[in-house]
Amino acid sequence: MPRWNLVTSYYLATPVFAVLDLGFGVPVRVWGLRDPGHRAIYYAIVVLAGLLCWSRPKVSPWVGMLESVVNLFLLMLAVLLPIWSLPDALLAGDPLPHPLGALALVNVALSGSVLVASFRRSSRFALGTTNGGLG
Repeated sequence: MPRWNLVTSYYLATPVFAVLDLGFGVPVRVWGLRDPGHRAIYYAIVVLAGLLCWSRPKVSPWVGMLESVVNLFLLMLAVLLPIWSLPDALLAGDPLPHPLGALALVNVALSGSVLVASFRRSSRFALGTTNGGLG
C-alpha cells in the first residue's frame, strides 16, 4: 500500500511550485535552470519521481537524495558560472552579474532540507526502523 512521507509530499507538490514559477515568475523550486522550457521538463521529471515515491515508498529516500543533489548542483553552477565570468566582464566593461538572490536561498533551503530528510530516512531503512518523525 502506498505511504505518504515528507519526500513524497514534497515531490507531489511540484505542480504548485511549477505554477508559482512558470505562471508567476517565482522559481523557488528550480532556481538553477534559467530557461523556462528546461524548468518545465525538470518539473515533469520531478512529478514522475513523486509518483514513483508514492507507489514505492522504500525508494523515496534514494530518489530524494538524487534529485536534491542534482538540484543543488544546478544551483551551484548557476551561482558559480557568473562568478567565474567576472574577470571577462570586468575586462570587457560589461555590467557585473549578481549571482545569488533570495529565491536562490529559498531553493537551497528546500533542496538541502529534502536531502537531509532523505538521508536520515535512508539510514532508518538501512537500520530496519522505518517509523519515526520524517517518514
